[in-house]
Amino acid sequence: MQRNVSLDVLKLILAVIVVISHAQVLMGYSELGYQLTVEGMFRIVVPIFMMVSGYFFISVIRKKSLAGWLKKVVTMYLFWMLVYVYFWLDIPAANLHEVLRLLRVAVMGYHHLWFLSALIGAAILLYMLRNYSVKVLMACTVVLYCLGVFFMYAGNYDLFAGSRVDALLLEAWPYRNFLFFGFPFFCIGYLLRSWDGIRQLDRRYYAIWTLAGALLLLGESYLNYVSLGVGLHFDMYLSLLVFCPGLFLWVWSLNVPGDSTSLAYYATALYFIHPLFISLFEALSYQPGNMLAFLALASSLVAVTLLKGSRRRLGFAFGG
Repeated sequence: MQRNVSLDVLKLILAVIVVISHAQVLMGYSELGYQLTVEGMFRIVVPIFMMVSGYFFISVIRKKSLAGWLKKVVTMYLFWMLVYVYFWLDIPAANLHEVLRLLRVAVMGYHHLWFLSALIGAAILLYMLRNYSVKVLMACTVVLYCLGVFFMYAGNYDLFAGSRVDALLLEAWPYRNFLFFGFPFFCIGYLLRSWDGIRQLDRRYYAIWTLAGALLLLGESYLNYVSLGVGLHFDMYLSLLVFCPGLFLWVWSLNVPGDSTSLAYYATALYFIHPLFISLFEALSYQPGNMLAFLALASSLVAVTLLKGSRRRLGFAFGG
């Protein structure tokens, strides 16, 4: 099976970044380094994953096979939510607040599984809008993402200080969801596949585009560090709208054909399994930082290697 190996290599690198980010690499070692990486450059992971999914979603639209696609992804979501049920199904008090919290987690996903929930919602929305023009889809993408960025910045900079809105925006789920985060990048991936002209540029233009986006992202992250210091989470940056499409197109343009299904498996498996090992080492009193990142990554790699032999039976859990 011929694939673009360069895209799978990118996904594997991003999966490694997810592991060390969740273990908070550089925490306690360098405040600025932590801000520019974990809270800065490493925020490209979910947008790129969404774009790759959107890029290949065009086949679903052409074949009108949304039901089959949804069955596959929803099955993955339910499986991994069951795997992590110990971490999120907690009912200390049967009150309305706890019931609503559990419903929100069940629908929007536990921890890193919000990606699958957002992916499902983004796919359904794009399928509904599939007959609209490129301009309309791009406008929806920019408007929705900018709204999400505004909500995040409003929360972090306390634009509604003292109000219930401020307390709500200090949580991630109001903006880190399928509508404001998932759909924009999923749609961008779809548009990059649909728009032939954008994929016919010289590779050097993609490289320049990527470099410019990276500098914008570093600058935006640095300004937040100067203004607020370390301690607040930034999931969405305006500069991601520039950096991520450029990086995706540059990697895509390398176009290394081959069979890279194993790389795709490792990338997916690392993403879904690693929180188990982070939780294990935290229970053993390892603090967030470089050592936890190393241990979590090494253990996750060993685990996914051992599970590789079960890919046929567990293929549904890893997108196979």
